Amino acid sequence: MSQRKNKKNLVLVILLLLVVGMAVGYAALSQALVINGTANITAQWNIEFTKIEAGNLIGAEQASEPTYTATTATFNVNLLYPGAIAEYKVTVENKGNINAVLKSVDGIDTANSASPTEVKFSIDADTNDTLNAGNSKIYTVKVEWPASSEVVPETMSKTATITLNYTQAE
Repeated sequence: MSQRKNKKNLVLVILLLLVVGMAVGYAALSQALVINGTANITAQWNIEFTKIEAGNLIGAEQASEPTYTATTATFNVNLLYPGAIAEYKVTVENKGNINAVLKSVDGIDTANSASPTEVKFSIDADTNDTLNAGNSKIYTVKVEWPASSEVVPETMSKTATITLNYTQAE
């Protein structure tokens, strides 16, 4: 009987050690894993108008000096007769550190369909034109009263809002 009792005690000790080992193993494997880290983003998006100046004025006179802010460029010109043209050089600069691409130019069609329809706006900006960080582009905005026009509009005042839509270059 003593041998049987020893075997029982041995089995109990082994089972007890097994349970304790499993508990320690579970505790070791169920620890929370903590990962600490910091990510800093230093990207800066900053595309703006930095200059606007009158170019060719043929049969046109400035009603006031052109002005600009970071996001708008404004000029006021009088076209004196059919064939008159006013050109303005508008500088756009990428002051950020992300390269940009011109995706669209909005407002030309809207402006040209408004009265007086004889006065037309245009800009020499090409879509998909890249403007790299730290660089600038000069676009020419043209306002003209075509020489072929036989109509003298009742009102010669016309406003255009032209939007240059840039997105991040790939």
